[in-house]
Amino acid sequence: MAQWSPTVADLAHPIALALGGNWRPQQVLHGVQELAHAANLTHLDGRQLHLSERYDDPGHLHIRGAFPATDYPFRTGERDSIRVATDEDPARIAALIRDHLIPAHRAVHQRVKDHNREQAAMRRQTEDAAREIAARLPGARTRIDGTNAYIHMSLKPGEVRIGLESGSVNIVLQDAPMIIADAVVFAVSRFLPHIQTPEDERDQHADEFDL
Repeated sequence: MAQWSPTVADLAHPIALALGGNWRPQQVLHGVQELAHAANLTHLDGRQLHLSERYDDPGHLHIRGAFPATDYPFRTGERDSIRVATDEDPARIAALIRDHLIPAHRAVHQRVKDHNREQAAMRRQTEDAAREIAARLPGARTRIDGTNAYIHMSLKPGEVRIGLESGSVNIVLQDAPMIIADAVVFAVSRFLPHIQTPEDERDQHADEFDL
């Protein structure tokens, strides 16, 4: 008789029990189908560990910390995983997770959350700034790209381009009449009063201010 071999989904429950009451096993779905070769362990505070048996490494469990969607710049070692045999005692697997994975994952998970919170605040500030500036420039079109925003005005002749990127403002005035140039400087300076544009730059054929 063939010996029964537990799947990753089978192992998730006893491992969660061994880790303690704050961890819960969760099934992984592909569409509506439950996967036997993968499972998640979710902490009450939102942290999550992913367990899987890879097709190229049968008989072994790969466990890694999972993170929310982010553009956080992970550094070497911040997404390490551990590898154990699937027939290892669940209590032993839990001990390895507790000692070698959870401490680093807890710290990095917090850094990711802080980064996402800061990025979300910067996106809101960028969107507010772009709307405020565009509202003072009739006919301006605005495009938001994450924490960057781009405002464009087509003139006859010429054009105006304003970029809000990483907390800085860049203005390009191409063949812009003085009245438009003054309106652009006014729109930006009203919203960002600490910015000053040198008077001698505003009379150039193509002005580019990196503020």
